[in-house]
Amino acid sequence: MIKVITYNSIHRKTQDLLIQLKLKGYQDVTVFATPWEDRVNFKPLIPHRNFKPYNFLTKDICNRLGFKYNNIKSLDELNISDYTLIAGSGIIPKKLTDSKKIINSHPAYLPYTRGLDSLKWAIFNNQPIGVTTHIISQEVDTGWLIKKQLLPLYQWDTFHSVAYRQYQMEIEMLVDAIEDVKKSKLEPISNEYCEPKRRMPHKYEIKIKEKLDKIIKNKNV
Repeated sequence: MIKVITYNSIHRKTQDLLIQLKLKGYQDVTVFATPWEDRVNFKPLIPHRNFKPYNFLTKDICNRLGFKYNNIKSLDELNISDYTLIAGSGIIPKKLTDSKKIINSHPAYLPYTRGLDSLKWAIFNNQPIGVTTHIISQEVDTGWLIKKQLLPLYQWDTFHSVAYRQYQMEIEMLVDAIEDVKKSKLEPISNEYCEPKRRMPHKYEIKIKEKLDKIIKNKNV
């Protein structure tokens, strides 16, 4: 059985993950959905995850794909014994992270960039751009490495083409992590390389395009 943690609302990443699981041939999938919680409305200068979702609630997607659906009030209700994929969640309770069964796909090449706006911070700090799948721990974007992969860059790339390609890789690697985890050595991910990042301030965002252009030029792609 494969379990998925997500929200009960209309949520694009959840939709793409569940569709990819179905296309990969997975049938025994159980989804646990918690209520969506509104967060502080931070408005970036350059939105990069503003992908339009399909007009279906998570429950409706599960019904159409033949997956089991469970509406829960909070993650505290769960007991984890099978590998569980994160499509969307708030803070994961310690009893669940201690299971060492919860898998995340982080849009960065760990351990270089942790926390929020990872793509933007990676570009700004000239760090490797990629995606990492890992079993989570209580600390932000650490735990045990399953797989990490660099994102290919091309001369014609824009910030948004890079962001979308990274998002696609994030979904694909999360689906593949079900098999990858069986072959991985699960080495610990260092938490000493950098502190988790917060949302990128506007004064830094305005430099993203210029910095990405330099990265692409220097790579001679």
